Amino acid sequence: MSGARARVGVGTRFRYDGETVEVVELVTMMAGSEAVLKDGRGRLRRLSLKELLFSDRADVIPEESGPSAGDVDEIASVVLGQLHEGERQKVLERAEHVREVLTGYRAGCSELGRAGEPRREYAPDKPLEVKYAAKAAELGVTTRSVRR
Repeated sequence: MSGARARVGVGTRFRYDGETVEVVELVTMMAGSEAVLKDGRGRLRRLSLKELLFSDRADVIPEESGPSAGDVDEIASVVLGQLHEGERQKVLERAEHVREVLTGYRAGCSELGRAGEPRREYAPDKPLEVKYAAKAAELGVTTRSVRR
């Protein structure tokens, strides 16, 4: 389960067994809550809310963009661990550039700083805009790219 949230009520749409269905009524029963669903041909079906929310047969169709039930819920270390060596090196290099702009040190702190750090243009007392401009010139990109 992804931990994503969606409001479920009358009007919520689901993909259930390959069909788009819409909740037209919620009913509270002794055994639990049930949803009355209407498919594209107007047929009604009653289904336990538990089945609708936790079954592999059903997915919420979100009304707006954001997390959804189909999202892969993996932490960054897992995703980064799956990168090829060349891709991993690019990510590490970019992270060093970001840390240098923010802290003056490619490692992110003075305790782990390399010889010659912080470089004059990335000194901690310099305004961020000055550091953005210096990094943009160094990398041959726009200041906006560095800021983003």
